[in-house]
Amino acid sequence: MDFLSFVVAILPVFLIGLYIYKNDTDKESSKFLFKMFMYGILSCFPAAFLSLFIGNFFPAEGDMNFIQMFLYVFISIALVEEFCKWILLYKGSYNHSEFDTLYDMIVYASFVSLGFACFENILYVSDSGIATGLIRAVTAVPGHVCDGILMGSYLALAKINMVRGNRKLSNKYMTLSLFIPVLTHGIYDFCLFWGSYLFVAIFSIFVIILYIICIKKVKQYSNNDLKFRYKNKYCPYCGTLVNSSYCPKCGNKNN
Repeated sequence: MDFLSFVVAILPVFLIGLYIYKNDTDKESSKFLFKMFMYGILSCFPAAFLSLFIGNFFPAEGDMNFIQMFLYVFISIALVEEFCKWILLYKGSYNHSEFDTLYDMIVYASFVSLGFACFENILYVSDSGIATGLIRAVTAVPGHVCDGILMGSYLALAKINMVRGNRKLSNKYMTLSLFIPVLTHGIYDFCLFWGSYLFVAIFSIFVIILYIICIKKVKQYSNNDLKFRYKNKYCPYCGTLVNSSYCPKCGNKNN
């Protein structure tokens, strides 16, 4: 890959990341955001393995009927990729001590998605050239970030409801934090994979609506400075929010 191709591949990642970061009124540490970005890159590897494995149970793409293509896209691509991002995002940030505002999780999820998109984009541009990179700069890269914004927004709502003791609503939002990104990712890819004029038109409308929704979420959540972290700390052993010297869940002493 030459230098120009590399710039085309990473520039949209940098610009979108800068936009997400600039909207954060209470800036997260660059070290932690880099960690989230690397988690996104890391998630590419299990996602690729699982996609290839599940793909063995489907016919070749050119031989699939409508139902087979639908299942292949939503399971082998959308579910696999979003789950791999989701699990690393959750493990790496959900119980992090600095996660105390709604927008924090949108930032974390966006940087995980940017890591995934960056690695994927470098591979695509290296293989298919600059033209592909220019198209993906306004489609696939922001598409991944939109999935991350939706994932982060629902994880944030799950957290604040957990803090407030509403477990039922917290569990609902936790489920939606994976389901909604899988749905949007699946619709996005299915429209492209099926490729008829009708689905290309649906894709165009869908992408515009998705971008508008996610930009509004960024503005809405970044303007909400409500802090929901308890005044003390999370349990370092199990992540439970505590209000005493001992964790009520695992019983360990919190220093």
